[in-house]
Amino acid sequence: MPLAANAKMDVMKIDAQKNAIDHNNRGVIYMQDRYYAAAIKEFQMAVLLDPDTQASSVYYANLANCYMKIGYPALAQDTLQRAVKRHPMNFGFYQDLAVVYKRLGITDQKLKQYQKESAKNPLAQVMAGLILMEQGKNDAGLAKLQEFVYTEPDLIITNGVKNYIEKHSSVRY
Repeated sequence: MPLAANAKMDVMKIDAQKNAIDHNNRGVIYMQDRYYAAAIKEFQMAVLLDPDTQASSVYYANLANCYMKIGYPALAQDTLQRAVKRHPMNFGFYQDLAVVYKRLGITDQKLKQYQKESAKNPLAQVMAGLILMEQGKNDAGLAKLQEFVYTEPDLIITNGVKNYIEKHSSVRY
């Protein structure tokens, strides 16, 4: 049946951010079921659809988690660094990154780097503390994290750092 000249067609709007969320959710399900190749593809698709937002930091972190599960910490490092860049106030990303550095055997190198940066960037102090913890230097790591809490009490990430300190020491806030 032909359309009349004044008939309107339904226009379907494509929402990349919504599609990214859908792909991420599928990736999470695949990962739970241990279908890591499929999960990686879904997380990659989510990142491609929505690459530069705070929400994409979750997609990057999920992708990194998947890479760690299949034994590719170098890929996990890159994706976690992208997650941190997009959402620098997520303490969990820093924790995961410290674990990746340990798996790669580069904690000494990264510790030096973050200690140099800590004068300009207080979040580098968080990384330095977590790396020290991963190295088994708990007292030094906790001291570095406590110093961060005292010098940066108003940052969003500070509550996560406080909770971490409480979990790993007798200090209570």
